Amino acid sequence: MKIVKYWEVKLEDQDEAIDKWGKYLEKSAKTPEKYPTYIFPPHGVGQALKGISIMEADNEEQLINYLIELSPPLRCKFEPLIDSTKYIESYLKSKK
Repeated sequence: MKIVKYWEVKLEDQDEAIDKWGKYLEKSAKTPEKYPTYIFPPHGVGQALKGISIMEADNEEQLINYLIELSPPLRCKFEPLIDSTKYIESYLKSKK
């Protein structure tokens, strides 16, 4: 499943967030199957401490592992990406 991740770090927590991010990168490189993968890496939106990324996860557990490693101070919200073409196809089939 593809997911948009909206993320935010408070200014006063940025040092802790950067430290945890470095540790996460090391850990996820050793056991990538435990974590979601990035399709579009973290990018700031309007400021450096708030942004989005697009991830792909095989299961909910990968998202939970990600949150355990980085939260707090990272605050994030996951939103699934739904293929509009597939939605339209399913919708049209359901009307028959």
